[in-house]
Amino acid sequence: MSDGRIELHHQQIDEAAAMLRQQSALMHEMMEQTRTFLTQGLGHELHGEYADQGKAYSDILSAADNAMTDDVTKAAAALDEVHGLIRDSDRTAGSKFQLH
Repeated sequence: MSDGRIELHHQQIDEAAAMLRQQSALMHEMMEQTRTFLTQGLGHELHGEYADQGKAYSDILSAADNAMTDDVTKAAAALDEVHGLIRDSDRTAGSKFQLH
């Protein structure tokens, strides 16, 4: 509160959603780099049981990456939805009260 008025920081909520999406993209990129490294190793340097384990690990990374991306996408969408509700509430409240 400032001078008896409530101040909501909508920009910070928008920035939080954007940062969530940005960090998710960075994590996805890092997972892809790891999987690419494993795939290259599977073709040239990993043989036998090591190749099998490398492939299994790559599959686990892929599943985890997909799940993480889905979860972060849903979280960012929920944050956007809540922020929209807050903005709607602000508009409704603003139309009901007059500050003097």
